[in-house]
Amino acid sequence: MATLAARPAARSALSLVARSSRMSGHQLVPLIIARRSVSTQSITPAEANDILVKQRGNRPTSPHLAIYKPQITWYLSGLHRITGVALSAGVYALGLGYLFAPVFGFSLTSAAIASAFGALPVALKFGLKLIASFPFTFHTFNGVRHLIWDTASELTNKAVIRTGLTVMGLSTIASIVLAFW
Repeated sequence: MATLAARPAARSALSLVARSSRMSGHQLVPLIIARRSVSTQSITPAEANDILVKQRGNRPTSPHLAIYKPQITWYLSGLHRITGVALSAGVYALGLGYLFAPVFGFSLTSAAIASAFGALPVALKFGLKLIASFPFTFHTFNGVRHLIWDTASELTNKAVIRTGLTVMGLSTIASIVLAFW
């Protein structure tokens, strides 16, 4: 194969570059024809996987939790997801319980649930209501907060912190009110 400098099109390109950069053509030739030889080899998929694992082991681990100051948005985001999962799990558990209760000889009618709950001590009733009401109130108020954000309102750092604290306060107060009810 002829070198790049020997090709007619390459020579005219070299002279154009040489004129624009004030270098002669023979000064550019060593820069262009310097090549790196590349060799390939066949390897098995297991060997390729080993190479990949070794390369991944050399990558740095992100210290995101160690270097950043925790913010209220982190906690509220996580709590929003957790309460959403808890509410969904509760709905599915009640639905499956209602569906399979007759198979095991239980009765999950409203009257049966109300009479069983009515027989509990007052402190236990309050605790169970609080546990059930907080995920609902928090997820609802934080959902409204997200809807407000969708209107491009309250998106400054101060407003996000203020609305986060407002959501926490409203959720706590509302869940306590619901637990006493």
